[in-house]
Amino acid sequence: EGSRVLDNYNLLFAILIHHSMTTMMLTVLTFPIEMSILLKEHFNRWYSLKAYYTSITLIDLPISVVGCLLFTVIIYLWSYQPMEWERFWMFFAMSLLTVFVGQSFGLMIGAWFSVVNGTFLAPVLTIPMMMFAGFGVTLRDLPSYLKWGSHISYLRYGLEGFVGAIYGQGRGVLDCNEAPYCHYRYPKKFLEEITMRGDQFWNDFMALCVITIAFRIVAFVVLKAKINSVK
Repeated sequence: EGSRVLDNYNLLFAILIHHSMTTMMLTVLTFPIEMSILLKEHFNRWYSLKAYYTSITLIDLPISVVGCLLFTVIIYLWSYQPMEWERFWMFFAMSLLTVFVGQSFGLMIGAWFSVVNGTFLAPVLTIPMMMFAGFGVTLRDLPSYLKWGSHISYLRYGLEGFVGAIYGQGRGVLDCNEAPYCHYRYPKKFLEEITMRGDQFWNDFMALCVITIAFRIVAFVVLKAKINSVK
């Protein structure tokens, strides 16, 4: 519906924050508790750190995929997103990658900091990512000396991916049945307004994949350094 484009845009950003914050904070709260068990069993040489890290990475995959798929089906249908399989799977892929990035970021924080410090630090580090995402303050309105932040913000890639999945890829004119005038009836006009392109989905997809891998590698290095510091 053309009269609800801004409302839908707000919903997409809310979904993005939900996926990133809930998975990140859950990891920050639970992983430090596992550290005492990990230290004991690792020092007893029950398993290597690589084996442990690989296992916690793999065991999260099915839960994340199934949970994210259920969430996507419910929210996609109930919010009346375009009934196209391609857009649905694009939306799901972006949701899942955002979950993976949130988990990896939380693991990176939780591997070094305590629950108290991690609970404070994780949201503080996320706030700049939100500012550079392009929501509220468009990328066009950012000062030139801050534009670099949009290239390192995983929330920016997630939001642009969501918008591309719903309004990009050559989407046609929207219906305008609930209002006499729909300012954003043409998706291209809305994309220009928020300074986003509708053909960047795969670039955003690849960027989130790279960020996820980078965060996982950094988390492993931090975890290894934490264990070595206890020896």
